[in-house]
Amino acid sequence: MKKMISIVASIIALTVMAPGHADEVQQNFITKVDAVEAQTTVDRIVTGTRDKLDSLVQIITTPWIDFSFTSKDEDCLARNIYYEAGSEPEEGKVAVAIVTINRVKDNRFGNGICGVVNQRTVFVRQQTLQKTEMVQTGWFGRPEAVTHNEVRVQQVPVCQFSWVCHFMRKPTTADERWTESQRIAHEVLNDGYTEYRAKFGDALYFHAVGIRPVWAKTKRFVARVGGHLFYSESKKI
Repeated sequence: MKKMISIVASIIALTVMAPGHADEVQQNFITKVDAVEAQTTVDRIVTGTRDKLDSLVQIITTPWIDFSFTSKDEDCLARNIYYEAGSEPEEGKVAVAIVTINRVKDNRFGNGICGVVNQRTVFVRQQTLQKTEMVQTGWFGRPEAVTHNEVRVQQVPVCQFSWVCHFMRKPTTADERWTESQRIAHEVLNDGYTEYRAKFGDALYFHAVGIRPVWAKTKRFVARVGGHLFYSESKKI
């Protein structure tokens, strides 16, 4: 506030000075303003850098994996990376892995890595159909068309990760995408990718860029990587 008052006072002074002296003072004023703006920019960069460093320090000093997992869990994570982001850049693969781990920690998406990956929600879908049948009335009556409603109830499974609900070919060792997915799964589970863990630390959802799910409107956008958009739980106000 004091800097702003000083700048305003300088502007007023410039309007009442002699032309020659005013030019000199104006140049000094511009220099001071440039210095203030430069210092503000430096302060902003330093503050942003400090915040990032604090975040990284917290991540490094806080255990990344605070739950037990097995080689089977690591395989489930690798499969999720492979089927969801096999053709994505490395950051996209890592982001999918981090979302999976974040869901394990959240405790709302299944128990353990395999539980999260294979989570299914069963919805009951009810459909009313009109059915017409020819019915004969009386002993000698002619058949008549009778229409009645028939209610059909169907259980529809919805997978949290779409590939789980579809028949997918087993990845082969000759597939470089599978080898890469296995490597990333192992590294993520062993405290790797610190920078990405900071970036996607609260990401719980993602979807392909070609679709617009309704739920995305209620979430906070985190980042786009390749063909996926990532979100955290809710929008920040």
